[in-house]
Amino acid sequence: MQITSELAEIAGAFAANGCLQKDYLCMWGNITEDREYYDTVLVPLFESCFNVKLKPHEKKSNSVYGFYLCNKNVVKIFNEFLGFPVGSKTYTVRVPKIILNSNSREIQASFVRGYADGDGCLNFHKRYGKYKEFSRKHNVYPRIILISVSKDLIIDVATMVEAMGITCNISTARATRANEKDAHRLWLRGRERVEKWLDLINFKNPVHLSKVLIWQKYGFVPTNICLSERYKILKGENAQVNCARVAQSG
Repeated sequence: MQITSELAEIAGAFAANGCLQKDYLCMWGNITEDREYYDTVLVPLFESCFNVKLKPHEKKSNSVYGFYLCNKNVVKIFNEFLGFPVGSKTYTVRVPKIILNSNSREIQASFVRGYADGDGCLNFHKRYGKYKEFSRKHNVYPRIILISVSKDLIIDVATMVEAMGITCNISTARATRANEKDAHRLWLRGRERVEKWLDLINFKNPVHLSKVLIWQKYGFVPTNICLSERYKILKGENAQVNCARVAQSG
């Protein structure tokens, strides 16, 4: 079997939100915000790559949306070919060696995109100091963050991102409770770095893509709003955002 960009993207999404057991694998996202991503991106990708039929559904007890796949051949691919362990992988997951050691930037970018779609964060901040009034009042400054309790995973991803010419940083938030683990972060910020990420890696999850489109159209992204509200902004149905755009152009 050969690694493809499609399989690498699935592997990235699985590293973020997947679980592998002896007879099945499952993947779950947010019950509302990730539904469209699963329905239009991840499930079709799975079905095409493995020639299977999936039935994504809600799991209301955990407020998640996703699927189970009971297929021993697919389980074998994830375990033996990609190297994901059966059982808990939270603290030990890494980028599969066949992807990390690949000479293909497309394959590595696909894994990073899959992981970022499942477990990444794109947010925007105000600027302080000697910046224009619009930048001080609106969230214009972009930042991408990937967080994991697996330090090796963050180091692996950073290695691939840096190899693409995208400068990023790694930091650690120390656990404050006995039952917690340190959280490791890969982050990059600023228009130049984020635009390079969008050019070489990008996102497919509408949760992130909607923010990108608003930023590109209006120059800033309102905070603390859900995906459906961002769609309204993109349709021009938010008067406050439209007014801010007029003020900026003026």
